Amino acid sequence: MGALRILVEACATFVVAAAAAAQPAAFPSRPVRIVVPFAPGGAVDLMTRQLARAVSEQQGYAFIVENKPGASGLIASEAVAKSAPDGYTLLMATSNTHGVNAALFKQLPYDPVKDFTPVAMVADNVVVLLAHRSFPATTFQEAVALIRSTPGKYSYASPGSGTVHHMGMELLKAAAHLDLVHVGYKGAGPAMADLAAGHVPLMMGGIAPAAPFIKSGTVRVLAVANSGPFPTLPGVPLFKDVAQEVSVTSWMGLAAPAGTPAAVVDRINADVRKALEAPGFAHAMVEMGMMPRPMSPADMGRLIAADLPKWKRAVQISGATAE
Repeated sequence: MGALRILVEACATFVVAAAAAAQPAAFPSRPVRIVVPFAPGGAVDLMTRQLARAVSEQQGYAFIVENKPGASGLIASEAVAKSAPDGYTLLMATSNTHGVNAALFKQLPYDPVKDFTPVAMVADNVVVLLAHRSFPATTFQEAVALIRSTPGKYSYASPGSGTVHHMGMELLKAAAHLDLVHVGYKGAGPAMADLAAGHVPLMMGGIAPAAPFIKSGTVRVLAVANSGPFPTLPGVPLFKDVAQEVSVTSWMGLAAPAGTPAAVVDRINADVRKALEAPGFAHAMVEMGMMPRPMSPADMGRLIAADLPKWKRAVQISGATAE
């Protein structure tokens, strides 16, 4: 009987051990990798590193940031879409990777809706219309009137053809009947340098790279393209003041491969929300020209789907092609 009891106990121990081994380890059991589809040092990269630091400090597990730039975000997006759907590989998706690119590229190597699970919206990047101090108009309304009265005379810079900044201005041009020449650059830095030097009179861009030039008076902000005002730009008009249907949401948020378990998605979403609510994080975002934007995974998915027709129309209007 003693030998039989020992055998039974051994079998029971084996069954319990096997059952435990069959259960997935609690998430997270190792570092989570966030793939940034753009080069280090840009707004998306800097914001992602702020987020990774905040979550790591609050939750006690590591977010590791990996830059995988190239092809307007296609390389990183495709790589993440094909990764294991376990929550350990995330994409810092943007309005470009999950909006404009769907209309810009005839053969997109991923589907922004079907190949991804929305996880957590992080922030909106404020998009503004900037003018060099030599530009004759000092207000947005004056600028619109001047451009209408002199069609084709003025040009505007953007960080590149097919960017949200480019598409946003093209939507405004169509709605407000403006004739402006687009000058696309390879990044916000070169475009801002030419605006500050007066080589181009206008630019669609972000606040962060323009901040020192705004402070010095070399450049002024004429309008905000986002749907609402930005805290550090009180009283600056919106695109909607001239063209009610035009607003540009340049968002950034985490997306995972399709099929990622809901429990994992909910855990990451909750951790990101806590980071966004921290006063230090919110202040850092505003300083970078961004607004924290906590959102449920379902709401993020609806936003992505709703934006796709707008970006398709903007690409058609602009005639932009993939570079």
